[in-house]
Amino acid sequence: MPESAAPDDVRVVICTYDSAAEVADAIRSCLAQGLAPEQLTVVDNHSRDGTGAEISGQFPGVTLKVMSRNLGFAAAVNRGAAGAGGELLLLLNPDARLAPGALARMSRAIREDPTRAVVSPRVQRPDGRLDAACRRTFPNPEIALYRLLGLSRLLPRSARIGAYNLTHLPADQPMVVDSGTGACLLVRREVWEKVGGLDEGYFMYGEDLELCWRVKQLGLKVWYEPSAVVVHLKGQSSEKAALRMLVHFHRSMWRFYSLHYRQGPDAWLAPLVAAGIAGRLVVLLLLNALRRRPRVSP
Repeated sequence: MPESAAPDDVRVVICTYDSAAEVADAIRSCLAQGLAPEQLTVVDNHSRDGTGAEISGQFPGVTLKVMSRNLGFAAAVNRGAAGAGGELLLLLNPDARLAPGALARMSRAIREDPTRAVVSPRVQRPDGRLDAACRRTFPNPEIALYRLLGLSRLLPRSARIGAYNLTHLPADQPMVVDSGTGACLLVRREVWEKVGGLDEGYFMYGEDLELCWRVKQLGLKVWYEPSAVVVHLKGQSSEKAALRMLVHFHRSMWRFYSLHYRQGPDAWLAPLVAAGIAGRLVVLLLLNALRRRPRVSP
């Protein structure tokens, strides 16, 4: 497939909330891949900044679904994906931009191996730095502890301590990973339907980890494809409501832990994990109180 061409069996879902200034560029980056407007669905999650009118005016061929209230990211994406068709489903954040050829490379990667159910591209910040969330290991209690204590930042080259974001491995190395980031994921439609889409128990954050967990439980692969590049502005919407987003982020951490690690022989760790998550939230809230520009990430 030429890199300037996009397959007609791809459907794109973009969930937006108060992102009128960003979502138009995300749509343009999709159209530049060779996609037709009819292959795109934008879910306006009850925005208050005129996002819906902006999209309707600029992109009349794009399907627009307007929610009557903010359903959260997972629920809104599920509604956008429902009935959209296509053999491949691309989830894209409104503040993410597909670089030239990115979709063709992701599509080629997922077709090379029938056991690849999800492809995560190289997601990077505008300055070229890797967005580490695009290739992750599931955060079991040990891995989460290294991250909560900041050890993974101090010793990123350690295979054990840096396991969460695989910082000990080259960023240009294609590989099987546990999870990518919901900022941009390409998913086989049949697998999406089999796992039930995104878990709507997550309002914001964590739903991408949960999706990939369910995919792996089917014995299928999540593939990191660094030749496909996506630029993520990151935090443009969430920083407008940093307090609420911090709370949602830490609730999602607890939900993922509770669903997958709270039972069994390590159940005694649950109070310590809960205390660690709560303590991290308090510290970040205090730091934000001292910042001129609050943010969700540390």
